[in-house]
Amino acid sequence: MFSHFSSVRRLAGVSLLGALVAGCSAAGTPAAYNANPSARSLAAGGVQANRILASGRSRREQPAGSNAHGWLSREAKGHKGKNVIYWGSYDSNTITIFSSKGVNGKQEGQIVTGLSNPERLFVDKKHNVYATNIGNNTITAYKPGQTSPFLTVSNGVNSPTGLTVDAAGTVYCANVGNNTITEYPKGSTSPSLTVQLSGSPEYLATDAHDNLYVAIGLDVLEFAPGSTTGTNLGLDIGSPGALEVDRSGNIIVIDESKPSIDVFPAGQTEPSKQIAVTRGFPFAISLSKSEKQVYVSVEANSGPFVIQALAYPNGSTLTDKLTTAGGDWPIAVSPDAVLGS
Repeated sequence: MFSHFSSVRRLAGVSLLGALVAGCSAAGTPAAYNANPSARSLAAGGVQANRILASGRSRREQPAGSNAHGWLSREAKGHKGKNVIYWGSYDSNTITIFSSKGVNGKQEGQIVTGLSNPERLFVDKKHNVYATNIGNNTITAYKPGQTSPFLTVSNGVNSPTGLTVDAAGTVYCANVGNNTITEYPKGSTSPSLTVQLSGSPEYLATDAHDNLYVAIGLDVLEFAPGSTTGTNLGLDIGSPGALEVDRSGNIIVIDESKPSIDVFPAGQTEPSKQIAVTRGFPFAISLSKSEKQVYVSVEANSGPFVIQALAYPNGSTLTDKLTTAGGDWPIAVSPDAVLGS
């Protein structure tokens, strides 16, 4: 059963009125999911472009008393993006940097400049961290050890959510505002290709051959490099969410309908394993550079988000990695580097 409710959303100064469809809370899924910016409807087949902010109000400005320029510890400057976890906060317009060592590693810094309701994060092979900002329709990118963006993209960006960067440095952005994916060659601020879709994309990933994977509605599509036509992979999954693809082509994807982390062997439509998420509702995942860990951002049943870790590929249980308050709306985690290094 699904319930419908209307909400007014202010995005970049423009009022948007739309129906947001959300599933009724089930066992293991917190009630806060109904206000989640990624709230999906299995019946509607995907994410709605008009969505309420996490706070239930319009975008907030930077909290009073915060450092307007961000900060980095000596260790964070020295590591230059290595051995850290980036934890984005939608409501407070921040990316907080934590050490990835042990459980609840110490805070190493924070990025605030250029952020406006960051939706997704991604770390490329050079340890640059990228963010989609749905509050001002931009993509911002930060070099390791820096807190100000070296790249800001606005051309073609329309309510951006999903984000990924391939081995060549091409940036892919999912735009739920107009149901497109825009592709930007390395360093470019103008799209070289726009893929028009029939529904709202939200989650993206690339593989070692720069094929693009898109979770849209109830399906996962694969696009060859440069193609505007995708192939439905026919994965046996209830409601695909965030996804990653390892170097062997295996697809790791959140099934929001259970919820669980499902692993599909390359070329297969049935999962080889399903790991139940029992701590709450999973929002985003990231595969570490070594491919020995999968990290999951989880809206915990008890309230705030936590980051959990799964040993890959043989792990069968998620364990807590970060339960420190990284922000009101931590939306992604990208430790070390990712596929393409």
